[in-house]
Amino acid sequence: MSLGEQLKNSRLKKNLSQTDVSNHLNISRQSISKWETNRTYPSLENLLRLSMLYDISPNDLIQYYEVAQSKNKEA
Repeated sequence: MSLGEQLKNSRLKKNLSQTDVSNHLNISRQSISKWETNRTYPSLENLLRLSMLYDISPNDLIQYYEVAQSKNKEA
C-alpha cells in the first residue's frame, strides 16, 4: 500500500471529505488530493497532524512516508 492509499483509507474510515481535512489543516483541498494520489507528499509536520486527525499512530504514516521518499530518490 502506498502513502496516498493509506492517507485516503484513513480519511474514509473517519468519514471525512478532502475538504474537511483541508479545513482542519488549513491547506488546500488540492494538496490533500495530490497526497492521496502520490503526486506530492505531505511534510512530516502535516503527517503528524494527519495522524492526530485520523486517530492513528504517527508511525503508521511515517513508515509509508519513508518508503515514498526512498522511491523518489531512486527515480
